[in-house]
Amino acid sequence: MMLTSQDVARLGEIATLLEVSGYPKPGNVHRTQDFEDMSYEDFLISSASIRENLDVAAYDGSRYYPNMLHRIPIGECILNCVRNTQNLVNTNTNLGISMLLVPLAATFGALLEEKSINSLPGTLDIIIKNTEPEDAIALVKAISLSKAGGIDNKTSEYDVNNTNTIDEIRRNQVNLHDLLDMSSKYDKISYELTNGLPVILNYGYPTYCKYMDEYSRNDVTLEIYLNILANVPDTLIDRKYGEEIAEKVSKKAQIILKDTEIGTTERLDKLKDFDIFLRNKKYNPGTTADFTAASLFVGLVDKYSQSGL
Repeated sequence: MMLTSQDVARLGEIATLLEVSGYPKPGNVHRTQDFEDMSYEDFLISSASIRENLDVAAYDGSRYYPNMLHRIPIGECILNCVRNTQNLVNTNTNLGISMLLVPLAATFGALLEEKSINSLPGTLDIIIKNTEPEDAIALVKAISLSKAGGIDNKTSEYDVNNTNTIDEIRRNQVNLHDLLDMSSKYDKISYELTNGLPVILNYGYPTYCKYMDEYSRNDVTLEIYLNILANVPDTLIDRKYGEEIAEKVSKKAQIILKDTEIGTTERLDKLKDFDIFLRNKKYNPGTTADFTAASLFVGLVDKYSQSGL
């Protein structure tokens, strides 16, 4: 790849900016819609706040792969993304994005000498499996700091609300892969990171590749978002409202994809209606937004891997 760690970090920031700016991205904050507790500007600030740690992850990925993998600070970089953001934004805007983009950045760093992105899932798996208990502890701290649902309250082991969790992780030598694997049964981001990136590589990234040269960045972002939501019921909606509602939302996305074409006025009208429906019901496909940002990240790195920035 003709990219530096700084290039990788820049593309990660751009991916998050494209994702949050997607209009009208149904059920989420976008350039014309805020939530009561978070605004479009909050997400712009969050995008700028993660770049430094994406650079660290990518640089250390290139520095320590393949012989000193335990020194790649995956957990610390995720925690620092959340800390840096919360110094400027008083709400959780990028825990899920950080959980996806930091390991991806480290993997891209490890693959800087590679000519193909096909090694991404296997290399990511090797890196996460060689993390340390301190990485798992940092993730627990990041979840607690962000006050977000995820690994907490789903299992009696390593609950972020349990004051003994950090000591138990150290005592039992639980690393980041172990922790994510435990939570993968109910959290799709955890599943994604421990099972070869199925959402990103089966839905998000192929959609980017299919449309990136023909349509606007906004249309491509929305198409990625819709494809993921149509095929993968959203974790956040499932957690708040149950599996049946999450599947209902996915079916609505499927109908829009089937009945309208990308980049058309008809598609735009349907997306606006879908956005209103989700907002009225307070159904927020937040995990889908995270997967969209990660898919854009993979697509952008692949696009510029041969030419550089």
